[in-house]
Amino acid sequence: MRQLILAITGAGGIFLLAGATRNRGWSLADEVCRQGTVLCDNPGWVLVTIAALLFVATIQTIAKI
Repeated sequence: MRQLILAITGAGGIFLLAGATRNRGWSLADEVCRQGTVLCDNPGWVLVTIAALLFVATIQTIAKI
């Protein structure tokens, strides 16, 4: 679960950075946003997914105790 949370957090960070620097001369940001238009236009979805996974991981940790 930890690896999944870290992977989605990393990917979310990439899309947040690409969305913020899109059309500002960074060809890499433009390419990332071209391939992942939905995530660049709606970065809140990534944040909601991360929050939900953190909530599930917290519940799982509490249930183990």
